[in-house]
Amino acid sequence: MNLFSYPGRALINLIINLIGKDADHSGNVNMASRFLKKNLSVNTHPEYRNLAIMTCFKKPRWALTTQKYLFQLALALVICSFAIPVTLAVPVEDFSTPEHDDNGNPPPINKGTDNALCQSGVSSGFACRNVELMSRIPLLNMGGGTGADSWGWKDEQTGRYYALMTRSSGTSFIDVTDPASPLLLGNLPSAGGVQPWRDVKVYANHAFIVADNIPTHGMQVFDLTRLRGVTSPQVFTADTVFRRFGPAHNIAINEDSGFAYIVGSNLCLGGLYILDIRTPKAPSFAGCFSADGYTHDVQCVTYSGPDSNHQGDEICFASNEDSLTIVDVSNKAAPVMLSKIPYPLIGYSHQGWLDQNQGMFFMGDELDELNFGMNTRTLMFDVSDLANPVYAGAHQHGTSVIDHNLYVNGIYMYQANYVGGLRILRIDHGVTTTMTEVGYFDTEPDENVVNFAGAWSVYPFFDNGTILVSDLNNGLFVLQASLADDAAESAPINGRISGLWTSGGLNDQGITLYVDENDAGPFIFFTWFLYLNGEPFWLAGNTSFEYGVDEVSIPTQRLSGLEFVTPASVLANRENIGALTIHVHGCNDLHIEYSFEALGSRELDFQRLAGVQGRGCLP
Repeated sequence: MNLFSYPGRALINLIINLIGKDADHSGNVNMASRFLKKNLSVNTHPEYRNLAIMTCFKKPRWALTTQKYLFQLALALVICSFAIPVTLAVPVEDFSTPEHDDNGNPPPINKGTDNALCQSGVSSGFACRNVELMSRIPLLNMGGGTGADSWGWKDEQTGRYYALMTRSSGTSFIDVTDPASPLLLGNLPSAGGVQPWRDVKVYANHAFIVADNIPTHGMQVFDLTRLRGVTSPQVFTADTVFRRFGPAHNIAINEDSGFAYIVGSNLCLGGLYILDIRTPKAPSFAGCFSADGYTHDVQCVTYSGPDSNHQGDEICFASNEDSLTIVDVSNKAAPVMLSKIPYPLIGYSHQGWLDQNQGMFFMGDELDELNFGMNTRTLMFDVSDLANPVYAGAHQHGTSVIDHNLYVNGIYMYQANYVGGLRILRIDHGVTTTMTEVGYFDTEPDENVVNFAGAWSVYPFFDNGTILVSDLNNGLFVLQASLADDAAESAPINGRISGLWTSGGLNDQGITLYVDENDAGPFIFFTWFLYLNGEPFWLAGNTSFEYGVDEVSIPTQRLSGLEFVTPASVLANRENIGALTIHVHGCNDLHIEYSFEALGSRELDFQRLAGVQGRGCLP
């Protein structure tokens, strides 16, 4: 049986549900089970098959007794035996084979007229709203493999901006000072093997890199000032490698204190392994927190939030598989857990970030969409009292994709949501905290199922507005967003109006609108099946329009000679009958006027079908 086929995935799911919870540490799922369960819908990429093997041979992190550990390990080995063979060799860095089309040309960047920011809803084939593609570097151009994490660095001495993107085989460094013309400077190869989980953070002009499932990897330290003056791709070596731990899932750095927090490693039961990196090239062990077991991701800050009992303390907010766990790490030798809070429908507590006031913590659960069939949700925790945090509900998205990494900058939250791409939400603090999606960029437009592909991470902290998104399959996206006013009632025509619309004035007979763009600019297309004067009509039309307009008139044809079941070779008879004019009032409201020969004229108000059903404005 192929475990990546549908029956195989079902078998894995059954086994995991039978053994995947520990009575003494509820919610901690072993590494093998977690990986396989996360990848039930992954069935194409060979590297995932390889990773399944490497993952399964890692010690289950919740095996608390020898007997239970041996049982789980034996079962994991049985599961994993189906997925061989596996390739562990580090691929050679290759800068000579760029991604190209069938004619050998690199993918073009087709921005809107006058660099309009995605007003038509599509940028170079990627669906978007209020976010424009400035450039993209495919993975093959960076040396191949699969994409993973991303972070940024601004060289304060030169004023230049750099993207750091991790891949399954190493870390790439790209100059993005001109976001439309990025320059690949080179790669730092992996310190011991190939696997998809590799994370990077920056402190004091140095990059700190860890990788999961590589027993001897440790932490690579790279002096970013070595990028100054580089004009062509290089293969770099690390300045130092800290090897007191081996694999690690992630790294967080409190830039105010100069301490790094390694999580998901082979030490401290996978909890916080604390390093003093104030001398970047000479990291030293500072402490350990293991009281709540494995930590998947963490944000550590010098606290300045509303809890007066902890002003100036160093506080970590940990996503611990089944909870938000808050730890005071001011004393590195003796960290103290302040609180631990679960929430409804736990799948896998993955990662989160504080708001700008440090009073609210937002978290993503990576498996709730898969496990419970729900739409994407962002969890909210009131952490104004660190010892007594309160689950404050969840923001329900209009998509059902899996969420991955999220970061908050000012009043905006930036989420990398796998096949949903980049999602930008405005955070509003009133009587309750609410979020409104104000922009998006779909880095994986051909993938619409709930899947672990697409956008892995996002870096929104550059002071020039450049946004970086790293994609598992499509490389590095360099983006810019325009988020000024999202609530205009007379809205421009763009991709937001694509979809189904209905009008009570026509007994709910619907119209379908589609907005896209090509090399000539944006265009709109509609189809409409309706009865007029007792006769059935198929109407259709399309036209181009100018960016920014809120009204367009579309020449219309009546199609006849078609039946609901008809050979594909049968062509419709087309008759020009007049024009239909669309005026956009808002994201859920249209006004349509038509004047058709022999059928007369009429004005109608239309509502988006999703809005009629009680859903908010589509992204």
